[in-house]
Amino acid sequence: MSSEEKARLRLSVNPEVLDYIEEIKEEQNLSFNGDAVSFLVADHQRLKKEQWSLNYVAEVVSKNLHETLKEELTRIRLGTNNTDRNTQIIMEVLNGMMINDNVENIMTTDQLESDGLKTAKDTIQERIENKRQKRVEWEASRQK
Repeated sequence: MSSEEKARLRLSVNPEVLDYIEEIKEEQNLSFNGDAVSFLVADHQRLKKEQWSLNYVAEVVSKNLHETLKEELTRIRLGTNNTDRNTQIIMEVLNGMMINDNVENIMTTDQLESDGLKTAKDTIQERIENKRQKRVEWEASRQK
């Protein structure tokens, strides 16, 4: 059936549907109810195709995002595990030293901070900044 050919369709609709068809006829400058129904069907087909396209895009983006986040979260988890392990080792070493030296109590850093601790903090801060800069440079070279 060509686009000029039309098939006759006889149907019954409730008053709200008929009102909507009339509204479509006015909005689209259509003369006949059949043309309004054809317009609605064509619009529905277009929207259905767009919805499929949007769903496909959403699915692809979701998969890519999942893979990216999975890699990043694995990296973060491994870094956190390493930090936790190192912290526990340091706590055990300090505890052993305190027991060995019969240290009953300590002075906290908010009361007094030793020069050695200040040096260690500065060294660690510089190391972190250098690693961060190397990572930024590496990521920039990856994007080229």
